[in-house]
Amino acid sequence: MRVIEIGGGVSAAFCSHLLAGHGARVVRVEGPGDSVLDPHQATYLTAGTSGVIEGTAALDELVGRADVVVDTRPPGSHTGPDSMALWERRPELVVTSITPFGLSGPHAGHQATNIVSFAAGGIMALTGDADRPPLQTGGDQAHMLGGLHAFSATTAALFGALVHGRGDHIEISLQEAAASMLELYAAMWEYDGELAERMGNSVRAEWGVYPVADGYAGVCCLGRQIPALLDLLDTDDLDEQFLDTTYRREHNDELLAHLLGFMADRTKDELVALSPTHRIPFGAVLTPTELLADEGLARRGFFDTVSFEGTEVRVPGRLVPGLAWERPSHAPARPVRDILAEWGSAR
Repeated sequence: MRVIEIGGGVSAAFCSHLLAGHGARVVRVEGPGDSVLDPHQATYLTAGTSGVIEGTAALDELVGRADVVVDTRPPGSHTGPDSMALWERRPELVVTSITPFGLSGPHAGHQATNIVSFAAGGIMALTGDADRPPLQTGGDQAHMLGGLHAFSATTAALFGALVHGRGDHIEISLQEAAASMLELYAAMWEYDGELAERMGNSVRAEWGVYPVADGYAGVCCLGRQIPALLDLLDTDDLDEQFLDTTYRREHNDELLAHLLGFMADRTKDELVALSPTHRIPFGAVLTPTELLADEGLARRGFFDTVSFEGTEVRVPGRLVPGLAWERPSHAPARPVRDILAEWGSAR
């Protein structure tokens, strides 16, 4: 599969990175006004893809032989034909547009950084403590979500093009991609008018993240698991009334105090070991260093190795096991004639 990436930025690069990892031949076409990746982002996201020396001047030649175009240019961009025009010219193409607010509507022409998409999509309304300003999570979560949605939709549309001989024009809104993460909270507002407040690290006592002896760990109990949790806490202060959802909500601070003490006295491994025997979902919060040393991730081949400033570093690779995955390697930008010779004849 031949993929062209236009417009730059984290979302397009992450989409292209995943397509390349699963075997696509990806070419980045860089032009004026493109979103620029920082060195760390570029090391991770552009490994396995190739640039073209001629930039947007090579766009028409490449589009004529491509299967997919991933486009993050804003509506009305002057760097070549827009995404809709590309698809109308070759309906067998899959053209995926990724923009902050979609290609139409009152905000279609607005620009947005990651934090704007994070807030506009509603995630920020839930992140942080209720009595403090909202927070953005680390990294580029809103942009990465857009790239993940683009990868999934592009793959599905590409399968459709192979079966039916006709591609599609996919429109990815970063705002909508972020809003898809809201789970029940968007529906609560839409159907019940109930506004969820920020809850910090604890949604409720039996569903939160706590400091433990060697870091942080979480517990996520559903109603059917509350009896086992109360038995494990083994304290006379928690009577059968705590089995009642309403009572437990009204006395959340009391249960919270017991859990704080229980969790603080144990390590992450000790808490995780309690899960299978008591059927209570405890989970350890791993640091980046601990993730790199995780045996389960290593066994499923999760990490790739890339070079950054002369040092070999490990970065996330395949999302799911089972599907073939190509370890990425950095390739220099090449002349368009070399790329076309490698691609072969027109589709």
